[in-house]
Amino acid sequence: MGKQTKGDDPLTFQGKYPRWHTVVAGAAAGAGARLLTAPLDLIKIRRQLVPTCDRTLLKSWAHIFRTEGGIGALYRGNIAATYLWIGYAAVQFSLYARTSTYIHSFEHLQPVSLSIPPALAAPYTGFQTVMQTIGKNPTAVAFCSGATAGVGATLSTYPFDICRTAFAASGLKNGGASTLTLKVFATDMIKRKGMRGFYAGGASAVVQIIPYMGINFALYDYLERYSEANRQSVGSSGLAGTIAGGVSKLLVYPMDTVKKRLQAQAFSHTASTYKGTIHCFTTILKKEGAASLYKGLVPTVLKSCVGTGFSFACFTLTKNSLEGIYDHRHQTHPTQKQEQSPPKQLSN
Repeated sequence: MGKQTKGDDPLTFQGKYPRWHTVVAGAAAGAGARLLTAPLDLIKIRRQLVPTCDRTLLKSWAHIFRTEGGIGALYRGNIAATYLWIGYAAVQFSLYARTSTYIHSFEHLQPVSLSIPPALAAPYTGFQTVMQTIGKNPTAVAFCSGATAGVGATLSTYPFDICRTAFAASGLKNGGASTLTLKVFATDMIKRKGMRGFYAGGASAVVQIIPYMGINFALYDYLERYSEANRQSVGSSGLAGTIAGGVSKLLVYPMDTVKKRLQAQAFSHTASTYKGTIHCFTTILKKEGAASLYKGLVPTVLKSCVGTGFSFACFTLTKNSLEGIYDHRHQTHPTQKQEQSPPKQLSN
């Protein structure tokens, strides 16, 4: 079992390679994962919104196929969801790499003597000490980087998440094929709720995403570091991502249900049932029981396992391919390589 070195982590910037490699690889991972898991995502959202549904996964798909317009109904809201997943993954992987690099930049910093009173210098020196402590533990670095990346990606793409939920729920309301379009939905939302409506349930989303993405990346990093497989192997990356995705989603699932209820309330034309994240959580517990917080858990965990595993594998494959092309081009033109290679950066 080899010891991990900072250059081994395929999720972080690898010195000589352009940073746009990470963005492109993240976007490819998001697009691929969305196409693969869209039917599971549809059932997951509907189970969260209508906890009384008792159909099995296969029967739910068959019912939607028969009554709502064939195979296309299983990909309802796919445009908004694809924008969501591509944007989310691109921001997530890029921000993860930047945060990890930033944390490691504190490793070799020497204590700074500031010509200011100790009371004023304490916050900076304390922050530096905390960063250095975190940087000594690869799993802690992965957790902090993953949590930061998750928050940034969630806030930057959240309006598309609202749209995805609205399209998934449209068949429940109409009982058949939906005529809802992205333009119609966005226009109606702005008229009724303003821009605030596109961030309904945002607080619960952030509360959920910090432990979810933190655990996801930390567990992925742990599994990869202690794997006999190559750190940049697509198969190893996919397997570690599958396990990390399933475990992390299982742990934070109730908050995801709360988020979906608040999102659905935002585009509903009826009176509001929930006043906020805490009120929504307690109301579900009182009126529907704790089990309702876990409705749709099976398709969600399946989706998370498949989607996260494929996402990490696709990211690794795309990034390895781009780096292989880069190496080939710069081996052919050694002078160009010397001129264009960026300064070496610390990575996880």
